[in-house]
Amino acid sequence: MEHVHLPGAKGRPRKRCRFIVADKGYDSDPLRRYCDRHRMKPIIARRKMKRKQRPGAPRGFDKPRYRDRNIIERCFGWIKELRRVCTRYDKLASSFRAMVCLACIDRCLRADFSDKA
Repeated sequence: MEHVHLPGAKGRPRKRCRFIVADKGYDSDPLRRYCDRHRMKPIIARRKMKRKQRPGAPRGFDKPRYRDRNIIERCFGWIKELRRVCTRYDKLASSFRAMVCLACIDRCLRADFSDKA
């Protein structure tokens, strides 16, 4: 996460986002502490397992923002329809990136020029 640069206004680029939206697999105290250190709000559903409560006020959970995660999950599903991307046949990162770009272009063309209209 340290290598991410977000586009924005002039000046020093922001390196961190304001929110991290993830599913229950990422529910861990070290990740939540990382978010607190870097002033990011974690929007991560809690696991059902029994856990000792941490001192302080309980964290709120932004359910509408968590539901927006579905958009990203569907996008990954569409990209992985291309078998070559799903199984990662490419050895080089540049070749794999090119195939992901082609998968995105294919998806956009399918959406724009479908015969359903």
